[in-house]
Amino acid sequence: QYQEEIQELNEVARHRPRSTLVMGIQQENRQIRELQQENKELRTSLEEHQSALELIMSKYREQMFRLLMASKKDDPGIIMKLKEQHSKV
Repeated sequence: QYQEEIQELNEVARHRPRSTLVMGIQQENRQIRELQQENKELRTSLEEHQSALELIMSKYREQMFRLLMASKKDDPGIIMKLKEQHSKV
């Protein structure tokens, strides 16, 4: 079946002028390059967003830790548990 499909495609290609095939390939190459560039930009943007989110979450955890430390000064068990959780993060 694969060989039949290849033969069909080759037959269709033979009926089209070579210049048309070359132009089609060039257009596909341009589209591929544009998609690769867009992919690169999206990847960079995603990395920046992840970095920003990590920073925000780190600051949030730090503030929550300080808040809990201030409100639970009398309970050393909770303080130790919070310190353990903070060090894991």
